[in-house]
Amino acid sequence: MSMAVLCQVKRADHPFYIRDIDLNIYSIEELCYFVDHNLALVEEDFFDDALIGWIGEELQDHNFVRTLERIRKEGVQPLGRMLHALNAETGWIYVQDREAFEKTLDGNRKLPGPERLRLRADSLVGYGKYTKAIEEYKRILGMEDLEGLGEQFLGTVYNNMGVTYARLFEMDEAINCLRKAYDSIHSREALRNYLCAVYLARGTEGFENSADELKADKETRETLLSEIKDRKLPEPEGDINSLLGEWVREYHRETAR
Repeated sequence: MSMAVLCQVKRADHPFYIRDIDLNIYSIEELCYFVDHNLALVEEDFFDDALIGWIGEELQDHNFVRTLERIRKEGVQPLGRMLHALNAETGWIYVQDREAFEKTLDGNRKLPGPERLRLRADSLVGYGKYTKAIEEYKRILGMEDLEGLGEQFLGTVYNNMGVTYARLFEMDEAINCLRKAYDSIHSREALRNYLCAVYLARGTEGFENSADELKADKETRETLLSEIKDRKLPEPEGDINSLLGEWVREYHRETAR
């Protein structure tokens, strides 16, 4: 990923490394840019000793460091208050955007833990950090408080994990996850994603066998196979990256998640 940020304040001689997405930042403005575009990756411990130390040592912003340390010591909604302090320091949130930012921040804070983790995993997928994203999806599936979130949430996790496995060309794992997504929600979109993965890995014969197993009627399977072929998909085991992003976008449009 590349980004251009006009820096009007001191630029660090040594960057701060954001491990989640393998990104080096050199200024407070780049930090603001990262936060603004990646709230799902900004967790409660984001302003840790390493980041605060970098702000003090490399950017020489000792007043801001003292503010952050005081907020952390008080321990009352530290992340939100630190982000507000960052905005007060830099003015990175335009006045007309503050309400939307507050709404997003408050909404993320109120989400159940598994929901927040799913947003984090989806963000990692967006940066191409597929292995890390799969680790997060697995963490979600290992949590104990999933029942209250419903089958739709579980299906979304399996769907996104399946697409992520496909990006790694681990098609058996992808098919397994996408089948679980279909078993969770039984939607036409989930069925299409599953059969599409089967087609990519096993061709038309595999598609037909899986459609038989799910007792898909003739009209449904012919329509789905036509849709899949109309996308001009590559041959099985070919380069499928051009398709995978559209899977996720269509899935979220269908499920409004």
